[in-house]
Amino acid sequence: MTLAVLGTVLVVLIILVIVLVGVTAGKPKPGSAYGMTIAPASVVNAVSGVSPSAFTAAGSTASSSSGPYTSALIMPKKQPALTSGGKPLVVYVGSNFCPYCAATRWPLTIALARFGTFKGLHMTSSGPSPEPYPDTNTLSYYHATYKSPYVSFLATEQCTDIPSTLTTKAVEECNGYVPLEPLTGTAYKVFAKYDFGPFQTESAAGGIPFVDFGNKVIEDGAFIDPTILAGYSHIAIAQSLSANPTAAPANTILVAANYYTAEICNLTGGKPGSVCKMAVVKQAATALKS
Repeated sequence: MTLAVLGTVLVVLIILVIVLVGVTAGKPKPGSAYGMTIAPASVVNAVSGVSPSAFTAAGSTASSSSGPYTSALIMPKKQPALTSGGKPLVVYVGSNFCPYCAATRWPLTIALARFGTFKGLHMTSSGPSPEPYPDTNTLSYYHATYKSPYVSFLATEQCTDIPSTLTTKAVEECNGYVPLEPLTGTAYKVFAKYDFGPFQTESAAGGIPFVDFGNKVIEDGAFIDPTILAGYSHIAIAQSLSANPTAAPANTILVAANYYTAEICNLTGGKPGSVCKMAVVKQAATALKS
């Protein structure tokens, strides 16, 4: 009887192993089934390692034509601090198909990289034509992680850039694209509160990209013009950041990154000093208050 029981258990274990192996083997890599690829080291290093001299050369003067568009920012008064793990929290909500999200991710990623480290960043493009600014090359936060001693980051990419043939509610809410990540928890709460009235106008309500900087600054909509990225590959955009900080597309991206950096420094109490005490960051902070 003992041998029979052991034999039965062994058969069950073998079946479980086969099932698990089959499921694991058939599971696509994160993002690969949704039109994304893991960003190569050349892109990640270029975005994460922008030199201080490049930030200074880019400056803090917004262009009226390409941004940063400070009109997309609001500063709600007397709101509770938004934190996670004892650190101020930055919440991002966007979608891969969104060209304005595509433009925003470059300076936002660069700014956050001054305070911490990303792993698992993906590369993708915004939605195809007839989407405005189609196929804008960008990064995606899908399945990426971020670690920092100064600030926490929570990102949700709600939809892919792949048109769907289905007519489900989720697809409809994604403007006809394949859904990617549901908006839940803290991200849902701040989005539902600060991306609608009374904090946003009726025409801007529910817009993306949405970025909440610790409940002190809220971004709803385009911060820079996606046009500046037209015709540039991911690698070309990344390499331009330190190679040509005073020319397109790097200049607008880095000026926007300086603005985002100033907003994050306001959350961290000016830490780290090596970043927050830079003259160009202080200039950006002044510009935000004007």
